[in-house]
Amino acid sequence: MPTVVYVDVLLFINTIITYAVLITAERLFKRQTKVLRLIAAAFAGSLFSLLIFVGAKGFFFSLLIKNVSSLLITLIAFPFSGKKEFFRTTLAVIAVSAVYGGMFILIYQLFKPPNMVIVNDIVYFEFNPLVLLLCTAIIYIVISLFHKLFRERIKNSVIPLKFSVNQHEYGCIGKIDTGCNLREPFSGAPVIIVDRSVMKIDDTVPKRVIPYSAVEKNSFLYAVKADCVKLDGKTVDREIYLALTDIKNDSFQAVINSEIVR
Repeated sequence: MPTVVYVDVLLFINTIITYAVLITAERLFKRQTKVLRLIAAAFAGSLFSLLIFVGAKGFFFSLLIKNVSSLLITLIAFPFSGKKEFFRTTLAVIAVSAVYGGMFILIYQLFKPPNMVIVNDIVYFEFNPLVLLLCTAIIYIVISLFHKLFRERIKNSVIPLKFSVNQHEYGCIGKIDTGCNLREPFSGAPVIIVDRSVMKIDDTVPKRVIPYSAVEKNSFLYAVKADCVKLDGKTVDREIYLALTDIKNDSFQAVINSEIVR
């Protein structure tokens, strides 16, 4: 007997799942936004679930729908801070969405829930709301645990760091720190903190103010845009800023935002 699909239930299910995807992407990739934007984006994304009524159209159709919906919900959910950051955030949403979709497919294959349908990666099933929330929460916890394990693996890594500013080249040892999430506020570009002993900033080089919060105080650092950055011999293909301070550590002379090496 074919499953009867109710539009209101379909939209509700996919709104909850899309919201979970966005929350996961926001927290894993440190993209700050407002709850109302996430809710609006989740509902907008759920509208694509209505395509379940056109039936299965193949892999390329499914891929097209996923990419278009990801572009839309990313644009609604997160503030626009440049093409590169928008592209990276969209990729993050697509990746997290693929994991959620894969997990729901796994649940479908293992337990064969009655009246459950997955068409073009769109999920529908007659459900108890608590079951839906429980499944979504379990998937979120699993993703978070894997992400935490990955973060711990790179937490204490030290690697060679080379960079150039105003046609001057510098080199030192940098520590990848998962607790360092400094960004240049206008472009959203990640910031590497460098000890003052490594380089000198010419007064003619444009500087940016990077605000940061520490224990019991708020302050700021001056930063300059790097011409080129290499981590362990590999060129970083994105905009990077370098902020100067006193690190005072014999093992490394720079603190690297872990976002750069993901």
